[in-house]
Amino acid sequence: MKTTLEIDDELYREAKAHASLTGQKMKDLVTKGLRLALQPATKMTGLAPAAASRELAACFAEADKLMSAAPRGPIARKHLSKGRNRLENP
Repeated sequence: MKTTLEIDDELYREAKAHASLTGQKMKDLVTKGLRLALQPATKMTGLAPAAASRELAACFAEADKLMSAAPRGPIARKHLSKGRNRLENP
């Protein structure tokens, strides 16, 4: 099914860069994100909601650390440059 989504510009650029760096299409990344968001926290981890929230925060912190250390590919740089140019030259 096709749909139109309004996504914050900065979030879109980050998602597009992540998709490029991991060899995914944006539609696949969005689909995975929606599936994760629709799963109850207890089903995802087997933990109570508060513990699942702490575990998720730890996962995000680790992902941020890994993404900052990851080499940037030419495709990601291209997407980020396009986004940056759009912001500088409206």
